[in-house]
Amino acid sequence: MPFATARYRDYLFYLALFTLIPLWNIPHTIALRYVCEGVLLLIILSSGFDWKPILARSKLLLLFALYLFIQVLFFSSSVSEGLRGFKSEWMHFILFTIVGAGSGLYLAQNRPRNVLLLIGFAFAIPLLIHLSLVLYKGITIRSIPWDYWGINEIHGDLAYTSLQASILLTVYVLSIAKTRLQYALSSLLLLVCLVSPLIAQSRGGVIFTIGSVFFTSAWYFYFKRPKLILNARTILISALTLVCLGFLLKTGIAADPERWGKSVSRALAGFQGDANVIMCDGVESLIASYHSKNIPITPQIESELDRILNGEGTRIMAARSGLNLILQHPMGIDGSKQAYQIAIKQFCGGIPAIVIFHAHNGWIDTALAIGIPGALLLFMVMVNYGVQGFRLSREPASFNPFGLALFASAFLWLLRALLDSTLRDQMLEMQAFVLPLLLTLAMSYHSKLRNTK
Repeated sequence: MPFATARYRDYLFYLALFTLIPLWNIPHTIALRYVCEGVLLLIILSSGFDWKPILARSKLLLLFALYLFIQVLFFSSSVSEGLRGFKSEWMHFILFTIVGAGSGLYLAQNRPRNVLLLIGFAFAIPLLIHLSLVLYKGITIRSIPWDYWGINEIHGDLAYTSLQASILLTVYVLSIAKTRLQYALSSLLLLVCLVSPLIAQSRGGVIFTIGSVFFTSAWYFYFKRPKLILNARTILISALTLVCLGFLLKTGIAADPERWGKSVSRALAGFQGDANVIMCDGVESLIASYHSKNIPITPQIESELDRILNGEGTRIMAARSGLNLILQHPMGIDGSKQAYQIAIKQFCGGIPAIVIFHAHNGWIDTALAIGIPGALLLFMVMVNYGVQGFRLSREPASFNPFGLALFASAFLWLLRALLDSTLRDQMLEMQAFVLPLLLTLAMSYHSKLRNTK
């Protein structure tokens, strides 16, 4: 009977785990996501795991959690608003951290085969759903439906899950896959990670997917360099892969060359003028400045002004504005994802002319929400995850694939937050889960190697 109970608990754990992972990037699934969170917490906390090793490596994380409570009680705009912000964002960050670490302990105990492939596949499910809908729509309209997002409301959902899946699958292809089936399946999923954001015309998704593959591969070869053997077959496959990759990118860019070709020049428009004043009053101050200097408003200038109001320039302007607002709220506002909106409304004395929901920079949004100390602590937490992964990967005894996945995930998510607001909502929960999961698996892998000597 105890054996049957344990078996049913395993079924429930794996069902909840592999239901949860895709849900982060499938819209309108919040309730089911939190049901899975609760089920996993109950299973993990009732399993009697030894948490001391993971706690010993998580001192910065514990300090960050303590700071969150201090920020709510002493520095939030009001305790009630701070508690509401904590409940909506940071409480789930803490809970999903426990779920991630506990899931790693559970997986390490049961030692399922090909765990990186399974988790990478789970992260790729939203991409597979998207491509299935792309295929259906493509057959209907008899052409490739570029800029089509399927059931997703933003292409970021596809970009973020592609980033994480591509890291895990790259590590699996390079260091774990043995059979032709494993190579074929993981390589096909990697292709899905690129094609889905490419068809959705997510520039960040495509750039970070390719960057993830190359970054992870480069560090794999660095860690494995003493034992690395390159043969003609490997070189040929690599060359063919690069050719196919180049063809896919060229096809995607050709579908909308304006979007891809001039994004940098359009973004530069956001560096003009006083960012907060422009956010509050619109581009009238810039137009007045041109008039005062007797500069005619040419079609090119009109285009730049339009990009400030609606386009790449808006992102730069919002980030500059948020950076200025941090100085007015150094200890944060209320911990919520609405912190930038609250700060800019206070500065403007009302609704700003250019309405935008966040600063398009995760670190700026976090600093506005929980203060500069909170953003620095979270930054140090992610750096600590990366350092732990690096150390576990470079062990001279044997290569640790989970350590590499942790190192690459921590570094790339840290970098991703510089270009978009990824430290909020489901993206924050996803990172809170996956980083301790990989750390726990890396520690278990390292411990198993030492015990087999």
